[in-house]
Amino acid sequence: MKTLFLSSTFSMVTDKFTANVPVTSGMTAAFIPTAADMYDSKPWMDADRQALEDMGIIVEDCDIKNMEKEDLYNILKTKDIIFVAGGNTFYLLDWANRCGLSHILPKLLDEGKIYVGSSAGSVLVGPTIEPVQTFDDPREAPGLTSYIGLGLIDTVILPHYDSEKYEEQYQAVVQEWSDKVKLQLLQDDEAVLICDGESQII
Repeated sequence: MKTLFLSSTFSMVTDKFTANVPVTSGMTAAFIPTAADMYDSKPWMDADRQALEDMGIIVEDCDIKNMEKEDLYNILKTKDIIFVAGGNTFYLLDWANRCGLSHILPKLLDEGKIYVGSSAGSVLVGPTIEPVQTFDDPREAPGLTSYIGLGLIDTVILPHYDSEKYEEQYQAVVQEWSDKVKLQLLQDDEAVLICDGESQII
């Protein structure tokens, strides 16, 4: 069963995660922090990692930067959960393409791995990341030549919809993109759960 749990801020929806995803203490997670490389302080990431550990999940950081595809696959195939944390979506996509994550992730999902995205990690798996350039700076990924996402879902997740900080940007994004792609506006206390192609907001 292919399972994806996509959130704006994972640490705020852990109750929804444990209620809807079959996780147990002792499971293992590969925690991918790469998207936040350019930030000195990463409180959202620390909170997400702690939330996993509080569930009894054994967390191992896995920075995909400069990794080879085979090496990355050999690491991820030993874990139960693949957790992709937030940061800059363009930078994240650039390294996801370079290291081969974009190619091996579908295989890992077929093998039963659970994908968890938080913010940028949720945007990454959609058909395109272009709409979030209003929030994230594409210049953080100067080598990225395409904004095509991983395409695991047909919807562009727009996280932090209820944040006053992004209110004006959201209005502009929705006006420009609502008739071009399928958008999912996601509040911080919401998540998208996808099981074998069936999607629901929880």
